[in-house]
Amino acid sequence: MARPLIPDALGMRRLKYDPISTDAERDATAGALRSAGRLPEAILLYEGRAEHPSLAGDLKEGIRLGSSFMLKALERIGVKVEADAWRACASHAEMKERWYDALRCHEVLKDEAAVARVREKLPNFKIAVPENKK
Repeated sequence: MARPLIPDALGMRRLKYDPISTDAERDATAGALRSAGRLPEAILLYEGRAEHPSLAGDLKEGIRLGSSFMLKALERIGVKVEADAWRACASHAEMKERWYDALRCHEVLKDEAAVARVREKLPNFKIAVPENKK
């Protein structure tokens, strides 16, 4: 029986970390994930291969979706994400009313005025910081 194109969680772990897994297997699975609309998961299969040509398209799609998570994931694996990309992502996030994504983009850009403006759209948002009990 052939393995499914999109493995379960344990299969993904094996694919990502087992030294016998090949880049061709990872690429095929990433393609299947993309086709299924699971782009953030596909990006994770390019760990250590920031120069892969598919990632340029993933960056454009992340910007179009206004997804700060996708840009952060790409940046984490070594893709250079320029300030213009963060600005465009923030703009798309705001157009789609993805306020948390817009906030994260503006925080990366260190644009305090935009952070303050977007925070108004998130009136109940607080970062959970536990009390320091002695």
